[in-house]
Amino acid sequence: MNEVTLLLLIKILLVLLVVYWIAIGISMFYRRIRMRRLAIIEETFADLVSRYLYNDPENPISISQINDRLKKIGIRPGNRNNIQYLISLMIRTQRTIIGSNFIKLQKLYGMIPPYGVSIAKIGSWNWYRQARGIREIYEMNQSHYLDEVLKYRNDKNIYVRREAQIAMVVFLGWESLRFLPYLKWNMTLWQQIKIVEKLYDLYPQPDLKWLQKAYETDRSFAKRLLMRIIRKFELHSEIDYIMKHLTDEDYEVRETAIYCIKTFAVSRADMSFIKAEFDKIPEPTQQLQLMNYIFENSDIDVPFYLEQLYGPNEDIRLSVAEILWNNGHKQKVQEFYLQQYPNTSMHVG
Repeated sequence: MNEVTLLLLIKILLVLLVVYWIAIGISMFYRRIRMRRLAIIEETFADLVSRYLYNDPENPISISQINDRLKKIGIRPGNRNNIQYLISLMIRTQRTIIGSNFIKLQKLYGMIPPYGVSIAKIGSWNWYRQARGIREIYEMNQSHYLDEVLKYRNDKNIYVRREAQIAMVVFLGWESLRFLPYLKWNMTLWQQIKIVEKLYDLYPQPDLKWLQKAYETDRSFAKRLLMRIIRKFELHSEIDYIMKHLTDEDYEVRETAIYCIKTFAVSRADMSFIKAEFDKIPEPTQQLQLMNYIFENSDIDVPFYLEQLYGPNEDIRLSVAEILWNNGHKQKVQEFYLQQYPNTSMHVG
């Protein structure tokens, strides 16, 4: 490599280095301006929300005033970055608000136009953008997009359909349960809990008409969701639905039924029904769970416990023996073990 070529390369590197530093400088300058703009948007939004939630009768603020101020700080259809930042602020703010202010904030979000940014994401080929768009729509209470969101309730992607199903609950409340028998994919435990919590937060007054119509479903996840709703809302009138599934053929349905029935103190007649169903439960571990519930919620039923004491499962026999022994029926337990070991002398004290 000759001297001329070497000098040329050095000059090119120096030029590239200068261009690089200029680019960094421009980027930092733009970032500083952008951060100032975002700070203005955040401060303005915080002020608007505060004035809306705690409206001063002497200085009230209207929705038109709110929208005008948002436009002045760059919340316009052509500026998607600003709109996206506003959406993130709206969602973050809503997550920190509870009670009556939560409802007021939802009403406000329904009157602040996000200019179709979120609904545009639903048409994306990317599942993450689709799910995010749906979540933004229901978090901002954009109920006019309900029909579009409903199309994704059975989407093959778990995250997209999960957000669509939560949106149904947010927008339709108890009526959303009418779609339950028609959902095709399994619903995870996390999703069931999320739906129950959303229903409880937004629609605390039960509408049993839609709940009872959903009983027609034969889906395992749907049965479990309905029982969790009954438990969360403490719907004593619907206990029969839980008891009906104590002996369901599906293990997880039985598990949920046993878990949910523990919330309630049932009548004598219902407890008699539960005892009659006890032997139909095929899983001894679940029988033991139900046994604890029976013991804690009813008087000692000696004939019932003796039937289990002489049953085939060792763990259940030990549990029943302990119950009888500690509740004034030691002799019954001793008689049982004497019969088990007829040739062995036992000290009876």
